[in-house]
Amino acid sequence: MRKIIHSVDPKLKIFYMIFNGRKLGFYMTNRLSKTFFPYLRKGVLIDFEITARMKKIGNMKYYQVAHFNQIISLQPYVVHYDLYKLREDMRTVLASNKYYLFIDFEMTMPGYRDRDCFKSEIIQVGYVLSEAKGNIILQDGYYILPKERRTLSRRTKRFLKLEEETFFNEATEYENFYQKLQDIINIYQPKFVCWGKNDVTALNDSYEFHDKKRLTLDQDFIDLLKLHKDYFNLRDDLGLFKAYKTYYQVDFEQAHDAKDDALVTKYVFDAFLDYM
Repeated sequence: MRKIIHSVDPKLKIFYMIFNGRKLGFYMTNRLSKTFFPYLRKGVLIDFEITARMKKIGNMKYYQVAHFNQIISLQPYVVHYDLYKLREDMRTVLASNKYYLFIDFEMTMPGYRDRDCFKSEIIQVGYVLSEAKGNIILQDGYYILPKERRTLSRRTKRFLKLEEETFFNEATEYENFYQKLQDIINIYQPKFVCWGKNDVTALNDSYEFHDKKRLTLDQDFIDLLKLHKDYFNLRDDLGLFKAYKTYYQVDFEQAHDAKDDALVTKYVFDAFLDYM
């Protein structure tokens, strides 16, 4: 619906509109209120959707806001938020890069008695290099030796279904991973795509762990999870494999394997482009 705000209640974080001579109130979740309420005031034009849910506050019932499409001040004219423009910008950005590197990491997990000082290290990487919605140019996945420990916690081995002896026999030095990543960047200058922030944090921490110059900046990454949340106005995080099933209507068995996760990230990315 698209209407001009009649009034707001700053204390309750509620705004009101007039429909057919009736004054109706609308409330927001804490997440929406924190982001959008500062822009809401009398005379502001908003385009928004509501849920089927209503909430009683005091003696009145209020409709719950599902999400906003636009928030526009009319005097002076200022567009505070435009979901349609945001989606168009997403399409433009995602179409503007020639090469994409879909990357995923698995990390060490603290032991059951480890203290707060524990910091995770990358012990497995998976990546897929391709053109957007194009053929895969290269893909790889392998274990990486941790710097600080020569044993893995029982929690790590259980979660990743790892045999410790197999891991240490097959794992390569971090230097090899670093050099391969540097070569890919030098040749292709790809845009990195990951699902969530954890992989970016893990990579940044790994540079520090191993006293290496950073090969990437945070702006080199596309967080595909955040794009989904922004595009579809999702309240909660969406699992990568749930997204895959939603797009393709089939399950992809999750094995906590970085190479599989990187490949699924590419499939979800391609489906997202098709949807947009």
